Amino acid sequence: MAGKLYGVGIGPGDPELITIKAKRVLKESDVVAVPKAEEGKPSLALAIAKEAMGEGKELLELIFPMCYDGNTLKKSRSAAILKIRDRLDCGKNVAFATLGDPTVYSTYMYIHKLLRADGYDAEIIPGITSFCASAAKAGISLGENREAIAIVPSAYECENLENILRSFDSIVLMKVSKNIPKLKKLLDKEGLYGKAVLVSRCGLDNELILRDLDLLKRERVSYFSTIIIKKSGV
Repeated sequence: MAGKLYGVGIGPGDPELITIKAKRVLKESDVVAVPKAEEGKPSLALAIAKEAMGEGKELLELIFPMCYDGNTLKKSRSAAILKIRDRLDCGKNVAFATLGDPTVYSTYMYIHKLLRADGYDAEIIPGITSFCASAAKAGISLGENREAIAIVPSAYECENLENILRSFDSIVLMKVSKNIPKLKKLLDKEGLYGKAVLVSRCGLDNELILRDLDLLKRERVSYFSTIIIKKSGV
């Protein structure tokens, strides 16, 4: 009988934000799969989940390059699926540890859908998203009363960002590090410059919270950086 796959959300970085259910699944699974950007580099997911997984666990490191090339991503997902399927076919339960929540812009969901389509049993264990943790760190509410919220991935590629900024009450721009100057200009143009806060590496070492975007003139921020705009004020 084939094993079961779990997509386990481990939160944004602070190991204390891993849910009780996620810890249980990580401990009870035979194999823990962790993503990493390239060979020779440590896995951030492993660093966060290591204590929760317990000792003597089979570790499966999967390479997912941080790029936007469709062919490269497809190859990495196919290679990951082969490794996971091999363990499942041996009757082993596999927990795939993923940052934040598996259902929010997560590589895991590609694996989940393809293996489910092949008849494997798979379950999603939700986790705390980076933008919820960032809002908590900044001490602001993402949504109150009838406020509408927009979550925008990789904001530097969004062609409709002006319209989104005008249409929603709270806007979360995820992974903004590559295009800070362009975003600052747009926020200034839309009169939102003073209503934005940047949170970088939330829950990790060197965490940064900036309420004055002028301080970003020379500072390079991490890939794990989010800008939250709240029209009622941050």
